Amino acid sequence: MRQLATDPGSKSHSPGESGRHLPVRDFPSLAGREKAVWYGRLWKEVRLNAGLTLTLFDASLPRGFSLEFAKSNHMIDFGFFLEGSFVNRVDSPAFGRRELHNRAGDYGMGYMPEMSGVVELPVNRRIRMVHVHVSPSALGVMLGRDVGRLPSCLGRVLNGRGDVGFVLQKRQNPLVRAVANELFYGASNATGLQMYLEGKTLELLALVLTDDADGGTERVLCPRMNEALHSIRSDLEERHASPPTLAELSSKYHLPVVNIQAGFKSLFGMSAFAFVQEYRLQRARRLFVEGDMNVSEVAWDIGYTNLSHFSSAFRKRFGVLPKAYLQSVRERLHTPCRRSRP
Repeated sequence: MRQLATDPGSKSHSPGESGRHLPVRDFPSLAGREKAVWYGRLWKEVRLNAGLTLTLFDASLPRGFSLEFAKSNHMIDFGFFLEGSFVNRVDSPAFGRRELHNRAGDYGMGYMPEMSGVVELPVNRRIRMVHVHVSPSALGVMLGRDVGRLPSCLGRVLNGRGDVGFVLQKRQNPLVRAVANELFYGASNATGLQMYLEGKTLELLALVLTDDADGGTERVLCPRMNEALHSIRSDLEERHASPPTLAELSSKYHLPVVNIQAGFKSLFGMSAFAFVQEYRLQRARRLFVEGDMNVSEVAWDIGYTNLSHFSSAFRKRFGVLPKAYLQSVRERLHTPCRRSRP
C-alpha cells in the first residue's frame, strides 16, 4: 500500500479518544503514523446526535493512495462529492461487488449494514466530500408524515425490511450543491454551531429526498435523450459565465429547441435558462462562503458585468444584498466565538 505523506507537526486524533461512540467507518489498513495523519488532518467525524453523524474528507495527496475501509452499522449513508474524483470498489452481501465512480457534482445514497472495499485516491488532486449518516429510526422521526414520499428503496428500510441493501447515484442540482458546500465549510470550521450544522443537515436531506421522490421522470426519458440532457447540463455548468444559446445547443446536440426545453424541465425541474441563473447565483453564494473573493470579483466570475444587476438578482434570490451576505459569512466563519465568563 502506498504511504500517506506525514506532517511532523500534525496532531493525532483517533476516533477512540472520546470513548463516546463507535466511528461510522473503520480503516483497517491504517496503523500508527498513517492513522494519526488520516484522523488528524484528512478525515473528520462530527456527531450531531445519537442518530445523526457527519463525516468530512479533504485532501490532496502527493502520491496515489489505495485505502481499505469497512462498515458494520445500520446507518443510511448520503454522500456528496464536492471536488475531485475517485474510484470506490465496494463489496457487500446486499449486492455483491460493485465499482462506483465518484466525481464532483455527484451524490449518492445507500444502505449497506455490512460493507468493505477499497478506495483509489488520485495524485495531487484535491478531493472534498461530506457524508451524512442517519439511522432509520432518526430519519423516520425527521420525516414524520412525509415518510410516504420516500423512494421505495428507502421506504423498505424504514419499514423494517432492511435485509435488501441499495445504492443510488445522481447528479446534484444547484441547490443541493450549494447547501452541501455550506455544510462542509460549516463543519470544517471549529467554531461551527451545533444548531447551524443540524439545520443545514436537515435542509440538505430534505432537498435530496424531495429531489429523489420527484425525480422519477429521469427513468422515463429514452437513453439518448437522457444522455444528451446531462451533457447539456454539464455544458451549461462549465460555460455558466457565458452560456451557449438554445440554438447553439440544438445544433451541437442535434436536438430541437422544444425538446431541449421540455426534456430539461422534466429531468431537472426547471428550464435551461432558469438552471443557468440558479447555478450562477448558487456558485456566487458558494464563493462567498469560501471567502476568497470580493463582491465585484464574484460577479465577474459568474458572468455579470454590471454589479447592480448582480446585486439585484442576488437579493431577489436570497433576500439580502451580496455585500451584506459576504460580511455575515466572513464574520461567522473567521471570527472565534466568545465564551461567556463563569
